[in-house]
Amino acid sequence: MNHEKPAAKLFYSGVDELEDTGIYQVHFLADVELLELFTSHISQGLVCTVDDDVDFSVGHQIKRSGFGLVERDESGAANEYKADVIFRESTGEKGAEIFPEGPVLNRWFTNRRFISCVFRVHTTPYKTYFSQIMRVPTADLARAINRE
Repeated sequence: MNHEKPAAKLFYSGVDELEDTGIYQVHFLADVELLELFTSHISQGLVCTVDDDVDFSVGHQIKRSGFGLVERDESGAANEYKADVIFRESTGEKGAEIFPEGPVLNRWFTNRRFISCVFRVHTTPYKTYFSQIMRVPTADLARAINRE
């Protein structure tokens, strides 16, 4: 499944709301150069699950999730990255989604210590690479939502 490459280890380093947009910039480090793992790919990004559903496979739809394209954090050192994550909830009605913000999104994180995220790369329609799971503290997300 991982193209005979080891699953990258991700290390959470912070989160901020991106200029009052409802987009949350998740910062993290990796033990490998993520964006150079493959010479070509179809898509890549940080995929997060808000609930306990850690099935990150392509064909599985996570009910409450976040997704953001990953890019190098130019203000950081080597192997530092950021992803502009947008959270969504699938309503189960033919692809319909809602994009919660503020207090609604904050309630998602109540009574949870963390959300789980992976770096996922589709190299072909049938092959996908996954990093190890990174935990993002919900207390940090709540501070970003509340602009504290």
